[in-house]
Amino acid sequence: MATTLTNYHIEELKEFAGLSERTKNVCIKGSLETLYKILLYYLKNENFKKIRNCGEKTNLELMALARKYIEEYHVSIEDLEVNDEDITFEKFKFFCFENFGIPSAKTEVYRNDFFEKRFPFFRYFLLIFREILNEREYFIFEHNFGYFGDKTKMTLQSIGDLYHITRERIRQISQLIPYKIEDTITRFTREQDYLKSYFQYKLSSKSDFILIDSSVADRINAKEELNLTPKFYTLVFSILLSKSYSTFQDKEFTYKNYYLIRNENFHIFDFVSFYDDLYQRKNKRIDRTYRLDLDQFLRPFLKEDDPSLLDRIRPVCIHIAQEELQIEISSDNQLVIARNTLVKLSEYIIDILTKHGKPMQLYDIHRELAAITPKTPHNIESLRSSILSIDEIIAIGKTSTYSLKKWKEVKTGTIKELVQEYLSQYNEPRHISDVTNYVVQFRDTSDKNILSNLKLDRSSNFVFFKKGYIGLRNKKYKRLSGKYGQLKLL
Repeated sequence: MATTLTNYHIEELKEFAGLSERTKNVCIKGSLETLYKILLYYLKNENFKKIRNCGEKTNLELMALARKYIEEYHVSIEDLEVNDEDITFEKFKFFCFENFGIPSAKTEVYRNDFFEKRFPFFRYFLLIFREILNEREYFIFEHNFGYFGDKTKMTLQSIGDLYHITRERIRQISQLIPYKIEDTITRFTREQDYLKSYFQYKLSSKSDFILIDSSVADRINAKEELNLTPKFYTLVFSILLSKSYSTFQDKEFTYKNYYLIRNENFHIFDFVSFYDDLYQRKNKRIDRTYRLDLDQFLRPFLKEDDPSLLDRIRPVCIHIAQEELQIEISSDNQLVIARNTLVKLSEYIIDILTKHGKPMQLYDIHRELAAITPKTPHNIESLRSSILSIDEIIAIGKTSTYSLKKWKEVKTGTIKELVQEYLSQYNEPRHISDVTNYVVQFRDTSDKNILSNLKLDRSSNFVFFKKGYIGLRNKKYKRLSGKYGQLKLL
């Protein structure tokens, strides 16, 4: 196969070789959808007249194209002969072009790596992600998920400020990114399963599980000149190896160690409940060290009533307890739940609010909490319940925002209650801009959001007038005239 000439897809040839749409369609219908096929056909037939629907103009166009490349690269029929591996690589290359828009030239540089079974899968996938994600999505991908070791993790609010859009909009965008990534990898796994034969990462299997930690990430990063985290590698490997392995860990959170557990074992043991139970025991306040028999502790999490299955489960459970949760296991197979003096979760939350000196949203509290303590609940609703149980903290409206009770200047009512409080001070309707100026002192909102809230008010407390004025139904207003014209009910 020619080594200096890239085999382009007909769509690419149309773009940079100036082929007409008709010529492109003739080639596709005639199974000449790549440059090599066009050149090979010309070298064997000297023209394209026998191709169905190929008129004189199309024939001349294809002949000019073929001569150009044959003369420039000195191509012969022998150069264009392909073996099975060449065919496989071309299949892969055009799959990526047709599905993700990756130019053939960008894939071509990996040909030798591909044939030598050291294809840099992760480096190539970052290339694909740059194509399927727009510039803003890729920035969020780099800075919001903890996938890149050399990228500072940013809050949704700080990213929103950078792009001049709301935190909520960034949250909505960020929710879709993992699905796009997982879908892309899943498509490869499903449609290009043979690709697994062309890269080697030598993941070591410890009994019935694969461990992905910083050492695994460092090894792959050095090999492919990347700086990705174990969290990202776990996401990808959990999909690539899904026929044989499963993971129980929450994709939203960051762990020290990640576990891919052989499916036969994953389906007979409740790893999620096992981990959560140990996690809760480890991170609640413990006044006195106590011990638990390991096997007795594990047995309730078996999904089948067969204690002998513990022999298959025990190694990974021991590793999780010792290496991930830092729980000692004694020589006589006892879980040692050590006494601790950890700060209470409520104290951490109060400290976070005190440090910021202003109300905070639940997700922001959660992110800051996760950065300073492993006691952070994995479930965001669990954190909400924890916060609501703290006497020193009060919820503000229905916005999942929380404040310290001692901050007397903070208003805790809903948007409707704030508007009602504001309008009750006046004997004339107030314009929506004035209403908004008052409400935004206490809430991150907008004219549109405030109007939507008020119009959904089932108690019908509010009256809406033309020109954007709002009043209270229990007040009697004089009709205004002058600068804004007569004020009328809508």
